[in-house]
Amino acid sequence: MTVGIPFQFGIITAIIAGFFISALGGSKYQIGGPTAAFVVILYGYLANPEIGILGLALAGIIAGLLLILMGYLRVGNLMKYFPYPIIIGFTTGIGITLFIGQIKDLCGFQASGTEAIEKLVSYIENISTFDFATFVVGVLGLLCVFLLPKLSKKIPAAFVALFVCTGATLLLNSFAGANVATIGSKYGEVQAGFFPIDFSEISSVKLSALIIPSIVIAFLCAIESLLSATVASGMTGTSFDANQELVGQGVANICSSLLGGLPATGAIARTAANIENGAKSCFAGIFHAIFVLVMYFVLMDVVKYIPLAVFSAILISVSINMSRFPLFLKLSKFGHRDVTILFVTCILTVVFDLTYGVLGGLAVTFIVNVKNLPIKLEISSSNESQCSWLKVKGTLFFLNANKFNDALSAEFEHAQTVTVDMSELANIDETALEKLVSLNKRIKAEGKSLELINYSDKIRQRFDKYFKVL
Repeated sequence: MTVGIPFQFGIITAIIAGFFISALGGSKYQIGGPTAAFVVILYGYLANPEIGILGLALAGIIAGLLLILMGYLRVGNLMKYFPYPIIIGFTTGIGITLFIGQIKDLCGFQASGTEAIEKLVSYIENISTFDFATFVVGVLGLLCVFLLPKLSKKIPAAFVALFVCTGATLLLNSFAGANVATIGSKYGEVQAGFFPIDFSEISSVKLSALIIPSIVIAFLCAIESLLSATVASGMTGTSFDANQELVGQGVANICSSLLGGLPATGAIARTAANIENGAKSCFAGIFHAIFVLVMYFVLMDVVKYIPLAVFSAILISVSINMSRFPLFLKLSKFGHRDVTILFVTCILTVVFDLTYGVLGGLAVTFIVNVKNLPIKLEISSSNESQCSWLKVKGTLFFLNANKFNDALSAEFEHAQTVTVDMSELANIDETALEKLVSLNKRIKAEGKSLELINYSDKIRQRFDKYFKVL
Protein backbone atom coordinates (compact mmCIF):
# COMPACT_ATOMS: atom_id res chain seq x y z
CA MET A 1 0.00 0.00 0.00
CA THR A 2 1.25 3.45 -0.87
CA VAL A 3 1.53 5.59 2.19
CA GLY A 4 -0.55 8.78 2.16
CA ILE A 5 -0.49 11.48 4.77
CA PRO A 6 -3.12 11.24 7.55
CA PHE A 7 -5.24 13.92 5.92
CA GLN A 8 -5.63 11.71 2.84
CA PHE A 9 -6.48 8.69 4.97
CA GLY A 10 -9.35 10.63 6.52
CA ILE A 11 -10.70 11.94 3.20
CA ILE A 12 -10.60 8.49 1.56
CA THR A 13 -12.39 7.02 4.58
CA ALA A 14 -15.07 9.74 4.45
CA ILE A 15 -15.63 9.08 0.74
CA ILE A 16 -15.59 5.28 0.55
CA ALA A 17 -16.87 4.30 3.99
CA GLY A 18 -19.26 7.26 4.10
CA PHE A 19 -20.86 6.21 0.81
CA PHE A 20 -21.40 2.56 1.73
CA ILE A 21 -22.55 3.28 5.30
CA SER A 22 -25.27 5.58 3.95
CA ALA A 23 -26.15 3.38 0.96
CA LEU A 24 -26.21 -0.01 2.70
CA GLY A 25 -26.70 0.79 6.42
CA GLY A 26 -29.89 0.58 8.42
CA SER A 27 -30.15 4.24 9.41
CA LYS A 28 -31.45 6.94 7.08
CA TYR A 29 -29.36 9.62 8.76
CA GLN A 30 -26.04 7.96 9.54
CA ILE A 31 -22.87 9.70 8.34
CA GLY A 32 -19.83 7.46 8.48
CA GLY A 33 -16.10 8.06 8.49
CA PRO A 34 -13.15 8.44 10.82
CA THR A 35 -13.90 9.61 14.37
CA ALA A 36 -11.56 11.12 16.95
CA ALA A 37 -11.85 8.35 19.58
CA PHE A 38 -11.55 5.64 16.95
CA VAL A 39 -8.55 7.19 15.18
CA VAL A 40 -6.56 7.40 18.42
CA ILE A 41 -6.87 3.62 18.76
CA LEU A 42 -6.05 3.04 15.08
CA TYR A 43 -2.88 5.11 15.25
CA GLY A 44 -1.75 3.01 18.16
CA TYR A 45 -1.92 0.03 15.82
CA LEU A 46 -0.14 1.99 13.08
CA ALA A 47 2.75 2.62 15.46
CA ASN A 48 3.07 -1.10 16.21
CA PRO A 49 5.87 -2.48 13.96
CA GLU A 50 4.09 -5.85 13.82
CA ILE A 51 0.99 -4.20 12.33
CA GLY A 52 1.74 -0.94 10.51
CA ILE A 53 -0.28 0.42 7.61
CA LEU A 54 -0.72 -2.84 5.73
CA GLY A 55 -1.59 -4.73 8.92
CA LEU A 56 -4.17 -2.10 9.86
CA ALA A 57 -5.75 -2.41 6.41
CA LEU A 58 -5.97 -6.19 6.78
CA ALA A 59 -7.41 -5.81 10.29
CA GLY A 60 -10.02 -3.44 8.84
CA ILE A 61 -11.01 -6.06 6.25
CA ILE A 62 -11.26 -8.80 8.88
CA ALA A 63 -13.27 -6.48 11.14
CA GLY A 64 -15.59 -5.77 8.21
CA LEU A 65 -16.21 -9.49 7.72
CA LEU A 66 -16.92 -9.85 11.46
CA LEU A 67 -19.41 -6.98 11.31
CA ILE A 68 -21.25 -8.56 8.38
CA LEU A 69 -21.38 -11.83 10.31
CA MET A 70 -22.71 -9.99 13.39
CA GLY A 71 -25.42 -8.42 11.23
CA TYR A 72 -26.56 -11.75 9.82
CA LEU A 73 -26.50 -13.28 13.31
CA ARG A 74 -28.78 -10.38 14.37
CA VAL A 75 -26.44 -9.15 17.09
CA GLY A 76 -27.86 -5.67 16.48
CA ASN A 77 -31.04 -6.73 18.27
CA LEU A 78 -29.14 -6.31 21.53
CA MET A 79 -29.49 -2.55 21.07
CA LYS A 80 -33.14 -2.91 22.09
CA TYR A 81 -31.91 -3.62 25.61
CA PHE A 82 -29.64 -0.60 25.93
CA PRO A 83 -30.61 1.45 29.02
CA TYR A 84 -31.94 4.90 28.18
CA PRO A 85 -29.79 6.72 30.80
CA ILE A 86 -26.68 5.37 29.05
CA ILE A 87 -27.86 6.73 25.69
CA ILE A 88 -28.55 10.19 27.11
CA GLY A 89 -25.42 10.11 29.28
CA PHE A 90 -23.01 9.28 26.48
CA THR A 91 -24.78 11.63 24.04
CA THR A 92 -24.31 14.53 26.45
CA GLY A 93 -20.76 13.38 27.15
CA ILE A 94 -19.91 13.27 23.43
CA GLY A 95 -21.42 16.73 23.02
CA ILE A 96 -19.27 18.13 25.85
CA THR A 97 -16.16 16.40 24.46
CA LEU A 98 -16.86 17.74 20.99
CA PHE A 99 -17.31 21.27 22.38
CA ILE A 100 -14.03 21.11 24.29
CA GLY A 101 -12.20 19.82 21.22
CA GLN A 102 -13.28 22.81 19.12
CA ILE A 103 -11.89 25.47 21.47
CA LYS A 104 -8.37 25.03 20.04
CA ASP A 105 -9.21 26.00 16.45
CA LEU A 106 -11.82 28.54 17.52
CA CYS A 107 -9.27 30.49 19.55
CA GLY A 108 -6.16 29.64 17.54
CA PHE A 109 -4.42 27.98 20.49
CA GLN A 110 -1.12 26.16 19.89
CA ALA A 111 -2.27 23.37 22.19
CA SER A 112 -2.15 19.57 22.27
CA GLY A 113 -3.80 16.63 24.02
CA THR A 114 -6.09 13.78 22.99
CA GLU A 115 -8.43 13.47 25.97
CA ALA A 116 -10.83 16.24 26.98
CA ILE A 117 -9.09 16.94 30.30
CA GLU A 118 -5.67 16.99 28.63
CA LYS A 119 -6.98 19.50 26.11
CA LEU A 120 -8.40 21.79 28.80
CA VAL A 121 -5.09 21.73 30.69
CA SER A 122 -3.21 22.43 27.46
CA TYR A 123 -5.51 25.37 26.65
CA ILE A 124 -4.75 26.93 30.04
CA GLU A 125 -1.01 26.33 29.65
CA ASN A 126 -1.02 27.82 26.14
CA ILE A 127 -3.50 30.65 26.67
CA SER A 128 -0.82 33.11 25.58
CA THR A 129 -1.09 31.68 22.05
CA PHE A 130 -4.67 32.95 21.72
CA ASP A 131 -5.10 34.50 18.26
CA PHE A 132 -7.59 37.36 18.10
CA ALA A 133 -8.06 37.26 14.30
CA THR A 134 -8.84 33.52 14.41
CA PHE A 135 -11.32 34.15 17.22
CA VAL A 136 -13.05 36.88 15.17
CA VAL A 137 -13.48 34.45 12.27
CA GLY A 138 -14.79 31.79 14.66
CA VAL A 139 -17.30 34.18 16.25
CA LEU A 140 -18.44 35.22 12.76
CA GLY A 141 -19.08 31.54 12.02
CA LEU A 142 -20.99 31.10 15.29
CA LEU A 143 -23.21 34.09 14.45
CA CYS A 144 -24.03 32.54 11.07
CA VAL A 145 -24.90 29.08 12.37
CA PHE A 146 -26.93 30.32 15.34
CA LEU A 147 -28.71 33.37 13.94
CA LEU A 148 -29.49 32.46 10.31
CA PRO A 149 -31.79 29.50 11.21
CA LYS A 150 -33.84 31.92 13.34
CA LEU A 151 -34.47 34.00 10.23
CA SER A 152 -35.36 31.02 8.04
CA LYS A 153 -34.90 27.25 8.38
CA LYS A 154 -34.36 27.09 4.61
CA ILE A 155 -31.10 29.05 4.79
CA PRO A 156 -28.12 26.61 4.70
CA ALA A 157 -26.40 28.25 7.65
CA ALA A 158 -23.32 26.01 7.57
CA PHE A 159 -22.62 26.77 3.91
CA VAL A 160 -23.15 30.49 4.45
CA ALA A 161 -20.70 30.32 7.37
CA LEU A 162 -18.12 28.60 5.15
CA PHE A 163 -18.30 31.29 2.47
CA VAL A 164 -18.45 34.25 4.88
CA CYS A 165 -15.59 33.01 7.09
CA THR A 166 -13.41 32.05 4.12
CA GLY A 167 -13.86 35.55 2.71
CA ALA A 168 -13.08 37.12 6.06
CA THR A 169 -9.95 34.96 6.41
CA LEU A 170 -8.66 35.97 2.97
CA LEU A 171 -9.12 39.65 3.88
CA LEU A 172 -7.49 39.32 7.30
CA ASN A 173 -4.55 37.24 6.07
CA SER A 174 -3.96 39.35 2.94
CA PHE A 175 -4.52 42.89 4.19
CA ALA A 176 -4.30 42.83 7.97
CA GLY A 177 -1.22 40.65 8.34
CA ALA A 178 -3.19 38.03 10.27
CA ASN A 179 -2.29 34.36 10.37
CA VAL A 180 -5.65 32.59 10.57
CA ALA A 181 -5.08 28.83 10.13
CA THR A 182 -6.67 27.22 7.07
CA ILE A 183 -6.82 23.71 5.66
CA GLY A 184 -3.95 24.57 3.34
CA SER A 185 -1.72 26.08 6.02
CA LYS A 186 -2.20 23.08 8.31
CA TYR A 187 -2.08 20.20 5.83
CA GLY A 188 -0.19 21.71 2.90
CA GLU A 189 -0.65 20.48 -0.65
CA VAL A 190 -2.67 17.28 -0.83
CA GLN A 191 -2.05 14.76 -3.62
CA ALA A 192 -5.52 13.44 -4.48
CA GLY A 193 -5.84 9.73 -5.18
CA PHE A 194 -6.67 6.32 -3.75
CA PHE A 195 -4.04 3.93 -2.46
CA PRO A 196 -5.13 0.30 -3.09
CA ILE A 197 -3.74 -2.33 -0.77
CA ASP A 198 -0.62 -4.13 -2.02
CA PHE A 199 -1.13 -7.81 -1.22
CA SER A 200 2.37 -8.66 -2.48
CA GLU A 201 3.75 -7.35 0.82
CA ILE A 202 1.43 -9.43 3.01
CA SER A 203 4.30 -11.72 4.03
CA SER A 204 5.81 -8.81 5.99
CA VAL A 205 2.81 -8.72 8.33
CA LYS A 206 2.57 -10.88 11.44
CA LEU A 207 -0.98 -12.19 10.97
CA SER A 208 -1.33 -13.40 14.56
CA ALA A 209 -0.85 -9.78 15.68
CA LEU A 210 -4.03 -8.81 13.81
CA ILE A 211 -6.43 -10.99 15.83
CA ILE A 212 -6.99 -8.62 18.75
CA PRO A 213 -7.01 -5.40 16.63
CA SER A 214 -9.59 -6.94 14.26
CA ILE A 215 -11.90 -7.88 17.13
CA VAL A 216 -11.44 -4.50 18.84
CA ILE A 217 -12.14 -2.60 15.61
CA ALA A 218 -15.28 -4.66 14.93
CA PHE A 219 -16.55 -4.26 18.51
CA LEU A 220 -15.93 -0.52 18.73
CA CYS A 221 -17.34 0.06 15.26
CA ALA A 222 -20.51 -1.84 16.17
CA ILE A 223 -20.95 0.00 19.48
CA GLU A 224 -20.24 3.51 18.18
CA SER A 225 -22.25 3.04 14.97
CA LEU A 226 -25.33 1.62 16.68
CA LEU A 227 -25.21 4.29 19.37
CA SER A 228 -24.88 6.97 16.68
CA ALA A 229 -27.89 5.52 14.87
CA THR A 230 -29.78 5.45 18.18
CA VAL A 231 -29.00 9.14 18.73
CA ALA A 232 -30.25 9.87 15.20
CA SER A 233 -33.46 7.98 15.94
CA GLY A 234 -33.95 9.97 19.14
CA MET A 235 -33.41 13.27 17.33
CA THR A 236 -35.84 12.41 14.52
CA GLY A 237 -38.40 10.17 16.22
CA THR A 238 -37.74 7.37 13.72
CA SER A 239 -36.46 3.80 13.93
CA PHE A 240 -33.54 2.02 12.27
CA ASP A 241 -32.51 -1.53 11.35
CA ALA A 242 -29.61 -2.34 13.69
CA ASN A 243 -28.63 -5.56 11.93
CA GLN A 244 -28.58 -3.97 8.48
CA GLU A 245 -26.50 -1.17 9.97
CA LEU A 246 -23.86 -3.73 11.01
CA VAL A 247 -23.85 -5.22 7.51
CA GLY A 248 -23.43 -1.78 5.95
CA GLN A 249 -20.62 -0.95 8.37
CA GLY A 250 -18.90 -4.22 7.48
CA VAL A 251 -19.01 -3.57 3.72
CA ALA A 252 -17.85 0.01 4.29
CA ASN A 253 -14.84 -1.06 6.34
CA ILE A 254 -13.78 -3.66 3.79
CA CYS A 255 -13.99 -1.21 0.88
CA SER A 256 -12.32 1.63 2.79
CA SER A 257 -9.40 -0.58 3.83
CA LEU A 258 -8.96 -1.94 0.30
CA LEU A 259 -8.63 1.55 -1.21
CA GLY A 260 -6.32 3.22 1.30
CA GLY A 261 -8.73 4.45 3.92
CA LEU A 262 -8.98 3.76 7.63
CA PRO A 263 -11.52 1.55 9.40
CA ALA A 264 -14.65 3.65 9.89
CA THR A 265 -17.68 3.95 12.10
CA GLY A 266 -20.82 6.00 12.38
CA ALA A 267 -19.81 9.55 13.31
CA ILE A 268 -22.13 10.90 15.99
CA ALA A 269 -21.22 14.57 15.50
CA ARG A 270 -21.52 14.44 11.70
CA THR A 271 -24.74 12.44 11.91
CA ALA A 272 -26.20 15.07 14.25
CA ALA A 273 -25.00 17.81 11.88
CA ASN A 274 -26.66 15.95 9.01
CA ILE A 275 -29.99 15.99 10.85
CA GLU A 276 -29.61 19.59 12.02
CA ASN A 277 -29.15 20.65 8.39
CA GLY A 278 -32.38 19.04 7.23
CA ALA A 279 -31.50 15.50 6.09
CA LYS A 280 -34.55 13.37 5.27
CA SER A 281 -33.08 10.17 3.84
CA CYS A 282 -29.91 8.19 3.23
CA PHE A 283 -29.31 10.22 0.06
CA ALA A 284 -27.98 13.04 2.24
CA GLY A 285 -25.11 10.78 3.32
CA ILE A 286 -24.57 9.48 -0.20
CA PHE A 287 -24.34 12.99 -1.64
CA HIS A 288 -22.09 13.97 1.28
CA ALA A 289 -19.60 11.29 0.18
CA ILE A 290 -19.88 12.33 -3.47
CA PHE A 291 -19.36 16.00 -2.58
CA VAL A 292 -16.22 15.13 -0.57
CA LEU A 293 -15.02 13.10 -3.59
CA VAL A 294 -15.47 16.11 -5.90
CA MET A 295 -13.73 18.39 -3.41
CA TYR A 296 -10.86 15.91 -3.11
CA PHE A 297 -10.13 15.71 -6.83
CA VAL A 298 -11.36 19.09 -8.14
CA LEU A 299 -11.67 21.72 -5.43
CA MET A 300 -8.62 21.29 -3.19
CA ASP A 301 -7.11 24.50 -4.61
CA VAL A 302 -10.20 26.30 -3.28
CA VAL A 303 -10.85 24.26 -0.16
CA LYS A 304 -7.36 24.98 1.16
CA TYR A 305 -8.43 28.57 1.91
CA ILE A 306 -11.25 27.51 4.28
CA PRO A 307 -10.34 28.46 7.89
CA LEU A 308 -10.30 25.79 10.57
CA ALA A 309 -12.19 28.17 12.87
CA VAL A 310 -15.37 27.91 10.79
CA PHE A 311 -15.46 24.14 11.21
CA SER A 312 -15.13 24.68 14.96
CA ALA A 313 -18.07 27.10 14.89
CA ILE A 314 -20.24 24.61 13.00
CA LEU A 315 -19.27 21.74 15.30
CA ILE A 316 -19.88 23.82 18.43
CA SER A 317 -23.47 24.39 17.30
CA VAL A 318 -23.78 20.66 16.64
CA SER A 319 -22.34 19.79 20.07
CA ILE A 320 -24.84 22.05 21.85
CA ASN A 321 -27.80 20.65 19.90
CA MET A 322 -26.83 17.01 20.32
CA SER A 323 -25.99 17.29 24.04
CA ARG A 324 -29.66 17.68 24.96
CA PHE A 325 -28.78 19.46 28.21
CA PRO A 326 -32.41 20.26 29.16
CA LEU A 327 -33.36 16.58 28.93
CA PHE A 328 -30.20 15.54 30.77
CA LEU A 329 -30.97 17.91 33.64
CA LYS A 330 -34.59 16.76 33.88
CA LEU A 331 -33.64 13.08 33.86
CA SER A 332 -31.08 13.77 36.59
CA LYS A 333 -33.96 14.49 38.99
CA PHE A 334 -35.20 10.90 38.92
CA GLY A 335 -34.36 7.90 41.11
CA HIS A 336 -30.81 7.54 42.37
CA ARG A 337 -30.19 4.35 40.34
CA ASP A 338 -30.90 5.90 36.96
CA VAL A 339 -29.14 9.12 37.96
CA THR A 340 -26.00 7.16 38.87
CA ILE A 341 -26.00 5.47 35.48
CA LEU A 342 -26.57 8.79 33.73
CA PHE A 343 -23.70 10.61 35.43
CA VAL A 344 -21.21 7.73 35.38
CA THR A 345 -21.72 7.29 31.63
CA CYS A 346 -21.41 11.01 30.95
CA ILE A 347 -18.35 11.58 33.15
CA LEU A 348 -16.44 8.53 31.83
CA THR A 349 -17.23 9.56 28.25
CA VAL A 350 -15.81 13.04 28.84
CA VAL A 351 -12.79 12.02 30.92
CA PHE A 352 -11.83 8.99 28.82
CA ASP A 353 -13.89 8.17 25.72
CA LEU A 354 -17.10 6.63 24.39
CA THR A 355 -15.96 3.05 25.03
CA TYR A 356 -15.27 3.63 28.72
CA GLY A 357 -18.51 5.58 29.05
CA VAL A 358 -20.67 2.82 27.60
CA LEU A 359 -18.91 -0.06 29.36
CA GLY A 360 -18.87 1.83 32.66
CA GLY A 361 -22.54 2.71 32.27
CA LEU A 362 -23.43 -0.92 31.56
CA ALA A 363 -21.45 -2.12 34.58
CA VAL A 364 -23.24 0.33 36.88
CA THR A 365 -26.59 -0.58 35.29
CA PHE A 366 -26.22 -4.23 36.20
CA ILE A 367 -24.90 -3.42 39.67
CA VAL A 368 -27.80 -1.12 40.59
CA ASN A 369 -30.34 -3.51 39.06
CA VAL A 370 -29.01 -6.67 40.71
CA LYS A 371 -32.21 -6.95 42.78
CA ASN A 372 -34.37 -6.77 39.66
CA LEU A 373 -32.51 -9.42 37.63
CA PRO A 374 -34.18 -12.49 39.21
CA ILE A 375 -37.67 -10.91 39.27
CA LYS A 376 -39.82 -12.24 36.44
CA LEU A 377 -42.23 -9.83 34.77
CA GLU A 378 -45.69 -11.38 34.55
CA ILE A 379 -48.22 -10.09 32.00
CA SER A 380 -51.80 -11.36 31.80
CA SER A 381 -54.50 -10.16 29.38
CA SER A 382 -58.23 -10.24 28.68
CA ASN A 383 -60.29 -8.82 25.80
CA GLU A 384 -63.71 -7.19 25.57
CA SER A 385 -64.94 -5.97 22.17
CA GLN A 386 -62.68 -3.06 21.14
CA CYS A 387 -61.01 -2.92 24.56
CA SER A 388 -58.17 -4.97 26.03
CA TRP A 389 -56.97 -5.33 29.60
CA LEU A 390 -53.41 -6.08 30.68
CA LYS A 391 -52.15 -6.71 34.19
CA VAL A 392 -48.44 -6.45 34.97
CA LYS A 393 -46.68 -7.85 38.00
CA GLY A 394 -43.04 -7.39 38.99
CA THR A 395 -40.57 -4.67 38.00
CA LEU A 396 -40.32 -2.93 34.63
CA PHE A 397 -36.72 -2.15 33.75
CA PHE A 398 -34.35 -2.11 30.77
CA LEU A 399 -34.12 -5.90 30.33
CA ASN A 400 -37.88 -6.56 30.13
CA ALA A 401 -39.17 -3.22 28.81
CA ASN A 402 -39.32 -4.60 25.25
CA LYS A 403 -41.35 -7.58 26.42
CA PHE A 404 -43.95 -5.22 27.91
CA ASN A 405 -44.04 -2.97 24.84
CA ASP A 406 -44.36 -5.96 22.53
CA ALA A 407 -47.32 -7.19 24.57
CA LEU A 408 -48.95 -3.75 24.35
CA SER A 409 -48.31 -3.51 20.60
CA ALA A 410 -49.89 -6.94 20.10
CA GLU A 411 -53.03 -5.81 21.94
CA PHE A 412 -53.30 -2.63 19.85
CA GLU A 413 -53.38 -4.72 16.69
CA HIS A 414 -57.02 -5.63 17.46
CA ALA A 415 -58.11 -3.06 20.07
CA GLN A 416 -58.71 0.67 20.05
CA THR A 417 -58.14 1.03 23.81
CA VAL A 418 -55.81 -0.90 26.10
CA THR A 419 -56.06 -0.55 29.87
CA VAL A 420 -53.06 -1.60 31.96
CA ASP A 421 -53.56 -2.52 35.61
CA MET A 422 -50.33 -1.68 37.48
CA SER A 423 -51.50 -2.47 41.00
CA GLU A 424 -48.79 -5.15 41.37
CA LEU A 425 -46.01 -3.26 39.61
CA ALA A 426 -43.21 -2.55 42.10
CA ASN A 427 -41.10 -0.11 40.08
CA ILE A 428 -40.34 1.25 36.61
CA ASP A 429 -37.05 2.69 35.34
CA GLU A 430 -36.26 5.40 32.76
CA THR A 431 -35.72 2.94 29.92
CA ALA A 432 -39.17 1.39 30.35
CA LEU A 433 -40.71 4.86 30.74
CA GLU A 434 -39.08 6.14 27.55
CA LYS A 435 -40.32 3.14 25.56
CA LEU A 436 -43.80 3.54 27.05
CA VAL A 437 -43.87 7.25 26.13
CA SER A 438 -42.73 6.47 22.57
CA LEU A 439 -45.43 3.81 22.19
CA ASN A 440 -48.05 6.18 23.61
CA LYS A 441 -47.12 8.85 21.04
CA ARG A 442 -47.39 6.33 18.20
CA ILE A 443 -50.77 4.89 19.16
CA LYS A 444 -52.20 8.38 19.78
CA ALA A 445 -51.27 9.27 16.21
CA GLU A 446 -53.30 6.23 15.13
CA GLY A 447 -56.37 7.43 17.06
CA LYS A 448 -56.03 4.80 19.79
CA SER A 449 -55.66 5.25 23.55
CA LEU A 450 -53.63 3.76 26.38
CA GLU A 451 -54.92 3.89 29.96
CA LEU A 452 -52.71 3.19 32.97
CA ILE A 453 -54.53 2.50 36.25
CA ASN A 454 -53.95 1.48 39.88
CA TYR A 455 -50.27 2.40 40.01
CA SER A 456 -48.57 3.35 43.28
CA ASP A 457 -47.74 6.90 44.39
CA LYS A 458 -44.06 6.20 43.69
CA ILE A 459 -44.78 5.26 40.08
CA ARG A 460 -47.28 8.12 39.73
CA GLN A 461 -44.55 10.60 40.64
CA ARG A 462 -42.28 9.16 37.95
CA PHE A 463 -45.09 9.30 35.38
CA ASP A 464 -45.82 12.93 36.27
CA LYS A 465 -42.17 13.90 35.79
CA TYR A 466 -41.45 11.76 32.78
CA PHE A 467 -44.42 12.57 30.62
CA LYS A 468 -43.64 16.25 31.15
CA VAL A 469 -40.01 15.64 30.13
CA LEU A 470 -40.77 13.87 26.90
